[in-house]
Amino acid sequence: MNLLRGAALAMIVAGPVVVTEGRAAPPVSSGYVDASMFRALVDESQEIVEVNLEGAVLEALAKQKGEDPEDEQTSDLFGKLKAIHAVIGTVKGPASAAAALVRQTDQKLYDAGWQRVTRIKSETALISVLTHTAGGRIDGLVTLIFDSEDKELVFANLAGEIDITRLGEIGDRLKVPGLDQVPGAR
Repeated sequence: MNLLRGAALAMIVAGPVVVTEGRAAPPVSSGYVDASMFRALVDESQEIVEVNLEGAVLEALAKQKGEDPEDEQTSDLFGKLKAIHAVIGTVKGPASAAAALVRQTDQKLYDAGWQRVTRIKSETALISVLTHTAGGRIDGLVTLIFDSEDKELVFANLAGEIDITRLGEIGDRLKVPGLDQVPGAR
């Protein structure tokens, strides 16, 4: 499952206004998915990986200048993203509740027009990668993974204009392994 964890974090439901922890958050794009329902399932006494990058933080990454000639390309990549959110951890409570939420979210996104890029279902695990398009461009990527044996949950969402062929660059820049494993990424 550690391989899945790395792949999912690297691969980082659409709605008009999302309420998170008692405050209304404006949607960052139609490819945005609220992570709070997954965050609530994670056991605080276990190892957790949580990523919440949006607004000024992503703008700063886009404006970052360095001596590396690839900085300009990376700047272009982050300049088009609106948010990166991920939650990875061990689920508290019964595995069946988390498995049901992952299945329901996958189906809800699919029913809302998201395209399944990858879907793998076994006796103990579900893996789903979906993309959202608007105006002929990918503006959202969601990865959902749940393994009922070890109760490990992975949720990752990239929102904003996404060049799928350059996902590996996001992973390299943020030191997140596995983004280059998304179909079509390099």
